[in-house]
Amino acid sequence: MWADDEFSWKGERLEVAPHPIVPRPVQEPHPPLYLACTKRDTVRLAARWGVGALVLGFAGVEEITLLRHLYDEARAERNGEELVSPAVNDHFSALCPAVVLDDAAAALRIGTRGQRFFAEAIAHWYGGGPPPSEAEDHDVETTLAAMREDRERVVARLHEAEIPVTPTSTGIWNAEHAYGDVDQATAYVERLREAGADEVMFLIQMGTVPQDACVATIRNLGERVLPKFR
Repeated sequence: MWADDEFSWKGERLEVAPHPIVPRPVQEPHPPLYLACTKRDTVRLAARWGVGALVLGFAGVEEITLLRHLYDEARAERNGEELVSPAVNDHFSALCPAVVLDDAAAALRIGTRGQRFFAEAIAHWYGGGPPPSEAEDHDVETTLAAMREDRERVVARLHEAEIPVTPTSTGIWNAEHAYGDVDQATAYVERLREAGADEVMFLIQMGTVPQDACVATIRNLGERVLPKFR
């Protein structure tokens, strides 16, 4: 679509009659292509296609390490026949939930609460679970206990449906992320870099995270965390 004046397609389920696709990128080569990857097989597919992988990081650094290995393994095995563009983009980007404040305890409390809402919202809208709780919990242990109970319910439903339980399906309940002060956030980002992330995508606004915490996090990341990686 980005390379030719006219595009057409005929597949098993979709047929597109010949016609122009506009606007097209002016720059050559065209902007890099990426694929959002929520499954391990999709990470392999991105590598075979020669496009960047945007992976979830909820399951933790160990899962990011494995996904990077799968990506590199598929890159090494590709023969070029499945490349979707001559502009190959071998870029591996990992999601990183983050709330970074001077008060590390407050950041942990706000971050875990926001993640709980985010996870419950996904379980509700995509999995038929109960609506997400909007209660203003101020205790980290209460939030973490609720997340463990939510995870157990998800696992029970998967078992009932005879669906394998994987880090992808339960990782969203893992609360070990960049929630804390600048030093703690820097240390976690360093672990992601060591795991093979070329780029980190910070997830900050997770439903219940207040605006002032979002703004402070963006400022702390930009002024005090990212410069350490330049």
